[in-house]
Amino acid sequence: MARKTVSVSLVQPKKGSEDAYFAEQDKKKIERLRADSGKDADKKYREEHKYHCFRCGTPSLAEFDEGSVKVDICINKDCGALHLDPGELQEILDNQQSIKKTRSAFLSLFK
Repeated sequence: MARKTVSVSLVQPKKGSEDAYFAEQDKKKIERLRADSGKDADKKYREEHKYHCFRCGTPSLAEFDEGSVKVDICINKDCGALHLDPGELQEILDNQQSIKKTRSAFLSLFK
């Protein structure tokens, strides 16, 4: 039995043709749908795991205020991890520095 060779070539629509235009529009729609789907999946995951500890994975985060910053702490007795959002540590440190400066300025009045 003799084998027949088969060659396959993809036909690209001619540039500037109607088919090329619609192929490009479809490609853009698919890219947009994939991006939106990824965003939706990420948003859903974040919402489902909003109060889960990043260290131990249990849904045991409690939120408390430290000045103008909300700090999350894991109340799991074996964990106790602190969770800060981006920039919150710097804000806490800045607040501490301003408190120290105010305290030293106040105490300098009594010297």
